[in-house]
Amino acid sequence: MQWMVISAHKSNFSNPIHFQAGNLVEVGKADDEFPGWIWVTTLDGNQGWAPIQYLWIDASGKNATANQPYSAQELDTRLAQVLKFHMELNGWGWVENEDHVFGWVPMIGIQPIK
Repeated sequence: MQWMVISAHKSNFSNPIHFQAGNLVEVGKADDEFPGWIWVTTLDGNQGWAPIQYLWIDASGKNATANQPYSAQELDTRLAQVLKFHMELNGWGWVENEDHVFGWVPMIGIQPIK
């Protein structure tokens, strides 16, 4: 399905986190703006937002194990750009641009093309 950018997006993270299923992460604060996202620190010390659905948080609430692979790669977009939409998660869409580059964008910045 094709979607159009109605509000350009620029990533604030030059080194996005990523992890594989089974990787351990340290858990931080929950995101107030986009519920369902939680701040994590990966084993290499990198920090960023991850979807809580992709983590099994231990009883202490301080550590978690990834239950599936994840990349926090955001996609920089421009107004009126056409994107291929793959999935939505917690207010963000996983999309693909015309150069076949994938990344997350806020759902409020895109709309389906009718």
